[in-house]
Amino acid sequence: MNELYITLLSKFSYVGLFLVLIAAGLGVPLPEDIPLLAAGWLVHHGNADLTLMIITGMLGVMVGDSLLFMMGRRYGDHIVDHRWLKRIAKPWLLEKARRMYTNHGAKIIFAARFMPGIRSVMFLTSGVFKVPFWKFFAIDGFAALISVPLWVWVGARFSGHLEAILNAARLGTFGLVGLVAVALVIWGIYEYRHNLKK
Repeated sequence: MNELYITLLSKFSYVGLFLVLIAAGLGVPLPEDIPLLAAGWLVHHGNADLTLMIITGMLGVMVGDSLLFMMGRRYGDHIVDHRWLKRIAKPWLLEKARRMYTNHGAKIIFAARFMPGIRSVMFLTSGVFKVPFWKFFAIDGFAALISVPLWVWVGARFSGHLEAILNAARLGTFGLVGLVAVALVIWGIYEYRHNLKK
């Protein structure tokens, strides 16, 4: 088990979990599963309450995700107009992505909650493409109601096997993110070539 998270959460408990999850939600490379499992570990050893840890985890996740979404909403035009992004993301490609969020935004947001490698980018993009906040919050919240309690419960229930669980989760995450990344690259190349022909 990651000693850093255990030490941090043992010292600051609920506040520590809340702050770590906000940082993870804002794009800091901290996987959410580890602090949530560490929270469950504390519950297992009688240092925290299961219900309060789940509530704290939900609050941290939703506040972090919402802040990232609002950053995309507030600074979206500057992000899209940045000269480096313009070299890669042509106007027609951005419009295609915008239409994808319009037509399939709910599915994208829901799936992104379970993809640590690209979650932050997807949530930021939701704000950039002006997905209604109520829609983002409701879908992300529904997905978080599945993932957050599950991770904390697993940490509390299987405290002695957390390293094995983490390793399996990482392998699954890397595999899923890899497949999504390959699919996005193939889609981008196809769209690029298709529009060049036009």
